[in-house]
Amino acid sequence: MIFSLETPNILYVYVLLGIAFVLTIACSVVLWRRAVRLRKFANVEASREYLSDEELPGVTVVVYAHNECENLERFLPLLLHQDYPDFDVVVVDDASFDGTRDLLSDLLSHFSNLRVTFAPEATRSLSRKKLALTIGIKASQKEVVLTTNANCRVMSDQWLRTMMRNFVPGTDVVLGFSHYRYRKDTTFGRFYRVFDSVVTSLQWVGSAIKGKPYRGISDNLAYRRQLFFDHSGFSKSLDLKYGDDDVFVSEIASGANTRMVLASDSQVQTYYDNVPKAHHLLKLRRDYTTQFVSTSAPFYAQGAFSLANYLRLAALVAAVAIDYTNIFTVSVAAFLLVLSWVMMILPFNRCCQLLQAPGLTLSVPVFYIWRPVVNFYYRMRGISTRKTNLTSMYD
Repeated sequence: MIFSLETPNILYVYVLLGIAFVLTIACSVVLWRRAVRLRKFANVEASREYLSDEELPGVTVVVYAHNECENLERFLPLLLHQDYPDFDVVVVDDASFDGTRDLLSDLLSHFSNLRVTFAPEATRSLSRKKLALTIGIKASQKEVVLTTNANCRVMSDQWLRTMMRNFVPGTDVVLGFSHYRYRKDTTFGRFYRVFDSVVTSLQWVGSAIKGKPYRGISDNLAYRRQLFFDHSGFSKSLDLKYGDDDVFVSEIASGANTRMVLASDSQVQTYYDNVPKAHHLLKLRRDYTTQFVSTSAPFYAQGAFSLANYLRLAALVAAVAIDYTNIFTVSVAAFLLVLSWVMMILPFNRCCQLLQAPGLTLSVPVFYIWRPVVNFYYRMRGISTRKTNLTSMYD
């Protein structure tokens, strides 16, 4: 190998290295802006105006359950012992046959703030989840409803207080955060699932922070009860089996009436028996409902980032391929490659800290390359399975 600043194709090499350098800086700026925005929001959240204890609204927690006897046995006592002055819990049993009804009957005798209702077993052309939530919301008697699922765990007895204190005048929707229990996932691909979940969360959380909410998580989503009826509930998306947390949030939420909450006491963990299967199904469902949300900007922005990242790699590979015998060219390309990796890993892990996700290291840059390929697969898979997202008279 040689060391030279002048070779027959040096102009092309310099241009390619220059493009790679510019795109490396551009991609780094995008990732660091996300991390800084999230960090600034944490500071804003710690200092913004909240309701006093005397002003806290009454809240009904609507818990959706379908064959979740074991989860309910663990979750409900934590929920029913919340340190909150005015709340009750409505469990909507969606035709369970695993002992859920016996458990709920037993708990009813121990907790005066627990109520139970049931979704009818026979329905046609209706989303089971939306029907159950509608029944629970109609059964609620408080000013605010907070939806969650039986396979969730609250991490603190301050959960309700941390969520409800955000219902200051003018706020009608509070978006809480939820993530699956990472330690439950020990199978192949677990690190990618962490990465994909964090990047997806950064998209909708970041959009909400910027005043453009388009998604929530039904595990931890609160809104004023009257708002639900003012928008005729889920009537605008009755043909969709899903969308109670993204399509519906897009209908009712705006930058003016919505608050995002990331405080540690407000977060919820979701327990899945099979994390890979759950992740797969959620990817398919959310990829389909994305077309119905209120903004496409976060998806275009992520697509532009992925394109810039691919072009950066292509420029580096092309420069080395043209002048691979030149130590100078190879060294500069290697430096830009390492720089880009570091500038991807550091901001990603800062975001992981705020979202209570485990940090990742050398896999992060690889996953940024691999994720668009996986998303393309799900987009193609979604086209062939789109009918499964629609309600049917035969369901």
